[in-house]
Amino acid sequence: MAERHGLHPAAGWRERGPHDNHLVAIGLAHLGQQPPDRQHGPAEIHGQGALTLPATLNSVDDASRLEGPRLFAPLAPDCERLRASLIADADSRPASADPVDVQIHHRNQGPARREQWHPHPDTIPVTATDDVIAGVPVRRYTPAGNEAPATTLVWLHGGGWVFGDIDTADPVARTACDRTGWEVISVDYRLAPQHPFPAGVDDALAVTSALLDSGIRVVVGGDSAGGNLAAVAAREFAGHGGLVGQVLVYPCIDPSLSTASAREFVDGPFITRAGLEWCYFYYLNAASAQDPRVDLTGPVPAGLPPAVVLTVGHDPLRDEGIDYARALHAAGATTVHHHAPDSFHGSFGRSGSLPSAALVADAVWRSAFELFGA
Repeated sequence: MAERHGLHPAAGWRERGPHDNHLVAIGLAHLGQQPPDRQHGPAEIHGQGALTLPATLNSVDDASRLEGPRLFAPLAPDCERLRASLIADADSRPASADPVDVQIHHRNQGPARREQWHPHPDTIPVTATDDVIAGVPVRRYTPAGNEAPATTLVWLHGGGWVFGDIDTADPVARTACDRTGWEVISVDYRLAPQHPFPAGVDDALAVTSALLDSGIRVVVGGDSAGGNLAAVAAREFAGHGGLVGQVLVYPCIDPSLSTASAREFVDGPFITRAGLEWCYFYYLNAASAQDPRVDLTGPVPAGLPPAVVLTVGHDPLRDEGIDYARALHAAGATTVHHHAPDSFHGSFGRSGSLPSAALVADAVWRSAFELFGA
């Protein structure tokens, strides 16, 4: 078991600003304790599985202790309220299963959803500029007061390789830039079904390669489908001295969807197994689900950079993410694994409206900053 060390925040870490201190207070009321300095070692779970933040798992033995109430807990109150509202809004979803129709619906709902999930992200003090890297549209975020950060995060949004864009990813990218002080490059990679696999992978690799070729320090990261793309990029450039880290937020790892959590959460509440199968169907088209750029359950290569992995209790992808954190550690990659048993798939992008999600996001970015450096 890893030794526990209490550390003060690393120099340069950006604490919450006055505009969101209320999130800390509300979150602490739920958790019932002060957030400790970052600690190395196993996660501490208290009460009904509430997460002690930051909580880390640094070994296979630690990860194997995630079971029962440690693995799963009732939804945090703010998450439960959101679940109830989503059920109430179910009738507003498109009846068509045609991917283009669903894409149009998501695009039309985008501005309202961003305002609901993360109100006023433009108040976060970063500069955002649209750009093109290696022929791929991106949005470049620069932290206030630092026009030349030493580290760049390549962020790959979620959405099942079918939905999402740099606008839906804007709140997460702004938050990451503000908290870490890194430059953030949010990638507007091509989506299925218009551009099935491997188009999204190719775009992610092209942007990452161009940045690595420029000689800067690069971290790759993403959530859900974007976490898959980030993990693929980390494997592709394993051993490259410029790739210093990976941030994988409830990543898609196993297209077979055969884990216990995939069966447990077959009907959601936030994403369903059928929805994941639908996304894989249109993403893969005629490609094989066993392609090593899709299915990451095979051997993990040596030379991978350190990783911060987030998994959540209410998620069909929970178990494959936990398994991947273990596999990274077993392959020799320094791995910090956060698990939030009372949170859900999709919560990471709602840190501006869910106090519990804000605490989890802060833990992830703090760990990334301290593990990968400024």
